Amino acid sequence: MVGQRTVLVTGATGNVGRHVVAQLLDTGARVRALVRDPRIAALPDDVELVRGDLTEPESLRAALDGVGPLFLLWPFLSAEGAAEAVDVLAEHPRRIVYVSAMAVQDDLEPQANGVWGQVEDLIKRSGLEWTFLRASGFATNTLGWADQIRVEGIVRWPYGDAARSLIHERDIAAVAVRALTEDRHTGATYVLTGPEAVTQAEQVRIIGEVVGLPVHWEELAPEVARQQLVAAMGDLAFADSSLEYWARLRTEPEPVTRTVEEVTGTPARTFAEWARDHADDFRRLATAEVAEMYVSSFRTGNLGAAFGLLSPDMVRAAPMEGAGEPAELRGLDAIMENSQRLNADYEIHGVDVDDPLVNQDRFAVRFAFDETHIPTGKRRTTAKVCLYTVADGRVTREEVYYHEAPHLPA
Repeated sequence: MVGQRTVLVTGATGNVGRHVVAQLLDTGARVRALVRDPRIAALPDDVELVRGDLTEPESLRAALDGVGPLFLLWPFLSAEGAAEAVDVLAEHPRRIVYVSAMAVQDDLEPQANGVWGQVEDLIKRSGLEWTFLRASGFATNTLGWADQIRVEGIVRWPYGDAARSLIHERDIAAVAVRALTEDRHTGATYVLTGPEAVTQAEQVRIIGEVVGLPVHWEELAPEVARQQLVAAMGDLAFADSSLEYWARLRTEPEPVTRTVEEVTGTPARTFAEWARDHADDFRRLATAEVAEMYVSSFRTGNLGAAFGLLSPDMVRAAPMEGAGEPAELRGLDAIMENSQRLNADYEIHGVDVDDPLVNQDRFAVRFAFDETHIPTGKRRTTAKVCLYTVADGRVTREEVYYHEAPHLPA
C-alpha cells in the first residue's frame, strides 16, 4: 500500500484526474495535485495544490518533493517536451502510472505508435517503475456532440456504424488508483475498455433515450468532417488518421477486454451508465435549472461544473472593470485570462453566494468576496451582482455590476 507517501496527480482537474483524486482520498492516501492555477482548481480541501506545468521542468521538480507514486496523463498530441519531463520524474525512484492508448502496439517502433507509444518508451528507458493503462476511447469524447443534441436533436458525423468500446472515466481512475496503491501492478500493461462495442449511431440513440429527447444520427461526408477536424485541431495528419480509424471500425469493431473487472473486481460501466451519469450535459436545461446548478457549483467550490454551464463563445460585459470604458469580452479563454489579471493581486478567503433570482431566460446572482489585497495587506469585502442570459441550456452572456468600483491592476 502507498501508506503515508504522497501521490502526485497530473491532469487533476480533468475528466479522469478528478476521479483519480477522489478515489485516492477514499483510500486514505495523501494527494498532491499539479495544477496551472490553484485558484480555479476546485478540488477537495484535503488535496495539496501545487502550481506547475509538465512542460516546465523546474515547477515539476518542486512539485515532486516528497512524492512517491505519480499519475501521469500527458495532455498533448505531441511528445515534444516529454523527454525533459520524464528526466525530472526519474531523478528519484518512484512508481509512475501512465494513461496511454489502446492503439499502441508492442511490435511497432515508438514513432509508429504516436505520442502515447513515444511517452511509454521514454518511461521504460528511464528506470522508473511503471504501469501503463492503454485505454480505449474515452466516453467523455462524445460530449462534443452535446450542443448538436441540445439545439437540433441531430448528430452529424461520418461512419455511424463504427463500433467503439468506449470507457467510463471512473473506470480508468479505478484501475489507476489500484496501480498507484498496490505493488502487484508494477511492469503491467493493461488494455482498458468498456464492456461492449457500441456503434456511434447507437451511442446517439442511447443518449437521446437517457435524456428523453428524440435524437438522431445523420451521416456526414468524410471530407466535410475532415475540414472540421483540421479547423478544430490544426493537424491534418491527426484528422486523416482519425477518419481512417473510424472507417476501419465499421468492419473491425474495437476489442472488448475484462481488464477493469479483473483489476478492480467490479465490471466496467456500460455506455448507457455513462450517459445517465452525464445526462445533464446533454439535456436542454431550463433557466431555473441552470441558475440552481450554477449557484450550487460556486457554493461547493466545484468551479469546473460552473464553467461547464457556460457557452464557449459567451460574452461578458463589465464596464467598471474597464476604467469607465465599456468592457466586453467574448469567449471563455479571453474571460478567464481577464479574471486571472483582475485577481492577480488578491488572496480570496471565501465567497458568499445568494440564491438566484430567475425570470424567463435570465437570472441574477449576488456574490460577496472576502479578499485581501496582497500589495497593501488590506482585507475587504467586494460585492457584485451578475446578470446572466441563458439560451439552449447554456449561459451566453454575463453582465457584471459592482457595489463599489473594483481595484484594477496597474
